[in-house]
Amino acid sequence: MSPMQLSSSGGHRASLPFGVMLMLAWRNLWRQRRRTLITLTSIAFGFGLAVVMIGLGDGAHNSMIRNAIKLGEGHITVQPRGYLESPANHRFLADGEALAAKIRSLDVPGRVEPRISLQVLASTPANSVGAALEGLASADDERVRMLKPRLVEGEWFAPGDARGIVIGDGMARKLKAGVGAKVVLMAGKQGGDSQAQLGRVRGIFDSKVDELDDFLVLADIGLARLFLEGEGADATKAPVTRFAIFLDNPDTLPTWSARLKAGLDNDQVVALDWREMMPQLVQFVFIDDAGNYVFLLLILVLVVFGIVNTVLMSVLERTREFGLLRALGLGRRHLLMLVFCESLLLGLLAVVIGWIFGGGAHLWFAHAGIDVGALMGDSTAMMGTFMDPVIHTELSSQRVLQLTLIIFAATLGSGIYPAIKAARVTPVHALRT
Repeated sequence: MSPMQLSSSGGHRASLPFGVMLMLAWRNLWRQRRRTLITLTSIAFGFGLAVVMIGLGDGAHNSMIRNAIKLGEGHITVQPRGYLESPANHRFLADGEALAAKIRSLDVPGRVEPRISLQVLASTPANSVGAALEGLASADDERVRMLKPRLVEGEWFAPGDARGIVIGDGMARKLKAGVGAKVVLMAGKQGGDSQAQLGRVRGIFDSKVDELDDFLVLADIGLARLFLEGEGADATKAPVTRFAIFLDNPDTLPTWSARLKAGLDNDQVVALDWREMMPQLVQFVFIDDAGNYVFLLLILVLVVFGIVNTVLMSVLERTREFGLLRALGLGRRHLLMLVFCESLLLGLLAVVIGWIFGGGAHLWFAHAGIDVGALMGDSTAMMGTFMDPVIHTELSSQRVLQLTLIIFAATLGSGIYPAIKAARVTPVHALRT
């Protein structure tokens, strides 16, 4: 039997084998070659543009998140329960040494950095400003790696430096303090008294993030620990306010977050991942993602109208042909499936060509990147973090699957109306047109 012949069962209702149906659908698409090519080109271009835009959005978000984790408290933070809701200098982990040993026993694949974070008042003869004192234990701490190359004056404090501090250029302007200046760090105690320690400015950094440059004071953990001793801490137990955990593989965050929560959480200690530590950044990324999907929605409208126009025009031009098929006994269901197959093939072609365009552009920008620093000026800071000056497109396998399914579902959905219209053709009416 040739592909154009109809098969029937018992002389009743005729049908088309699925393979023949696909062949006919493919031939029907290319009856109007120019119209099909224009539709495919417009859909593929729009889809490719959406791929690049969402890839750039993901790249920008991931850049902000990576920098926030490095400048912040790591992928996972272990700290006193309730500290995030109500920070206070008297909230600390009294036996930091024992807790550190417990964390190490879990064999976390990454670095565990002890830190002491305190709210202090930084004063010079010229001025006083509220500040966040951060005591760091290691010269390899991720925050040191990020900020040390950004020193604009002086040098970084040496490990064990009992008085050295590093401040941001914004704080240096407010305090009118240069390298070598003395800064008094004062903090209130739980009982109502106050305590003070003298620091000497070793260096000044410019992170391009105002929240850090204006308020952050970095020091050796030994200097910060003096304030905890004033709160009654035992220095021999290495008290800290938190442990910042930086995972070697960020993709393992859900697994290790769950393990640390199960192994450490109690009435005094809690393990929080970066999303729980930085909810404002999470909300910003969510809202910005929503904007990207609004753009994708516009692309979907283009896809739907393009396919509906192409398939519907094809249906209207073949009304007599459909009437003849119905007169020969082809059922409505098979006629509907025939037109639906045209939408299916058109959608598949659009997705494939779209990924050729969009995937090629994505690979190019993933390698070369886009200089957003030139577009946004000197500062790319926002939400307490910053974007890298050059943004590279990033698309996870999940995002690739998501975009493909969305576009493909839109193409299938847009073929429903033309298919139903074709199935409603009656032989008598069609043959009279």
